[in-house]
Amino acid sequence: MKLPNYVEVETSRYCNRMCEWCPNGLLKNRKQRDLLAWRLFEKVLVDLASHNYSGWLAFHNYNEPLANPRIISELIYANEVLPRAKKAIYTNGDKLSSALYSDLLNAEVGQIRVTLYPNEGEEQSANEERLYKWLERKKFLATRTWELATVRQGLGLISRGKVEMIIISPNIDGYYDRGGVIPWLSTKAREARCFLTSNSLSVDYLGDIKMCCNVVTGQQGHGQYVLGNVKDLDLIEVWNSPRFEEYRRLHLQANWSATPICITCKQQLKL
Repeated sequence: MKLPNYVEVETSRYCNRMCEWCPNGLLKNRKQRDLLAWRLFEKVLVDLASHNYSGWLAFHNYNEPLANPRIISELIYANEVLPRAKKAIYTNGDKLSSALYSDLLNAEVGQIRVTLYPNEGEEQSANEERLYKWLERKKFLATRTWELATVRQGLGLISRGKVEMIIISPNIDGYYDRGGVIPWLSTKAREARCFLTSNSLSVDYLGDIKMCCNVVTGQQGHGQYVLGNVKDLDLIEVWNSPRFEEYRRLHLQANWSATPICITCKQQLKL
């Protein structure tokens, strides 16, 4: 049975930012602190465990995971149920404190990925100075060794070790239009194949299993790309369903006839 390499579970709804290059900035529907029902969170992890999942497990989609008061408990439970999975936190870094950083390490997170989104009026291209200024404010990270590198989103500072940490200053104009939700990020008709649906599985805070992470909960025209809900279905059975397999087949041919929201997507991840 085929398994994804990467599973993201949006365990909370709230984000503390409303960026113009994100659906949150347009829909403004991420101001409530709803959490994925714990029974559904448990079921997602148990479904994965029943198939011996050992890939990446992340706790985000359009939310800010470090604003979730339950995030450490979620990591601890994930370690119990999925000890071989690699746990990742993708965050904007606003909530990362010394105490929370220590809790993340104790909860055995595998990777912390911080994206330093520019504030209103700031330069929206990759900025090395922004990286070092942020790091200077986070004194508790001073003991780590950092190296500057070009990363997928822009420029990054990378610190290796048992817990890998990546701090990113992104190039915003390279971001995806999220299925046409952000028109100014749309590009010409896509000709390149998409590997995302072959490698990545996304569950939102309602328990909906989405075609990919670019499907936006609450956006008109996106509901048809929800393939089911974890309360009723086994996650991996949905992943291997005929409908998902058909999406994969078409996307690997750069055929968007069944998924027109993909036509202007710039997503290039192969995971």
